[in-house]
Amino acid sequence: MKSEKRMLISFILNFVFTIFEFVGGIITNSIALISDSIHDLGDSISMGVAIYLEKKSKQAADYKYTFGYYRFSLLGGLLTSIILIVGSIIIIIEAVKRLLNPQEINAELMIYFAIFGVIVNGAAAFNASKGKSANEKVISLHLLEDVFGWTILLVGAILMHYFDVRFLDAALSLFFSLFIMTHVAKHLKVILEVLLEKAPKGYNISEIISNLSQEEHVRNIHHVHLWSIEGNVPIITFHARISHKVDTVEAAKTTQRLKDRLKEIGIVHSTIQIEFFDNQCEDPSCEEIDIEENNDGHHHHHH
Repeated sequence: MKSEKRMLISFILNFVFTIFEFVGGIITNSIALISDSIHDLGDSISMGVAIYLEKKSKQAADYKYTFGYYRFSLLGGLLTSIILIVGSIIIIIEAVKRLLNPQEINAELMIYFAIFGVIVNGAAAFNASKGKSANEKVISLHLLEDVFGWTILLVGAILMHYFDVRFLDAALSLFFSLFIMTHVAKHLKVILEVLLEKAPKGYNISEIISNLSQEEHVRNIHHVHLWSIEGNVPIITFHARISHKVDTVEAAKTTQRLKDRLKEIGIVHSTIQIEFFDNQCEDPSCEEIDIEENNDGHHHHHH
């Protein structure tokens, strides 16, 4: 089965089930069911967005979106996170009220809902777990969380049915909401770091500079910018000042060798501006680099 089709089946199962669960929460008067349905709604939205973006992100870059459509997935993540946070806050307020004033719950009906929940979500998780794409792996994790949530709900419903511990419903919904919030907070942090163009994890700019500086003819690496489009594809731009004794052919070879060094550490997209040693960098932020700093007796490593 194609990845998009598999994702679509998981999405439909999840979305229909979210509505079913929300209605179930109202019928049984269970805030725990309602809070889990909000979690599921977040999953449904992120799945829907993921399916749409799986197609959209495959679109080639154009003159409108010159880096391609990768960032659309971040937008989807941001949207889902906001919906989940708002939903969770509403549920937490309601759950605290109920903790102070426990309400009557139809625990028996809740047990049936929970059994059904474990089965349906288990089937959806099993379906998504066959996927290979990053999107499908994320969805599979979401669905496994849902199975975990439903199992807790089932245990809670059985306890409420046999031992009349009414506060457990509100306690469970608080647990779900806090679980969602911590999860979303981590996710949101990653999204915002990418949107704010923080250098991707696993790359140390000082180390990259010292690696590139070992290249023959390279006198100085500066004006380095390293960022990522959607968290996985690193992009780097920098100025490389090379010896003024080097001709254009050798300069081109040096550029290629610099690119090869970058590829070795996993950076495929690079833009390198070559400057000859006796030309001051035009960019104002480079002015602190003294032209003569390494001109005489410069020690650099040869291959």
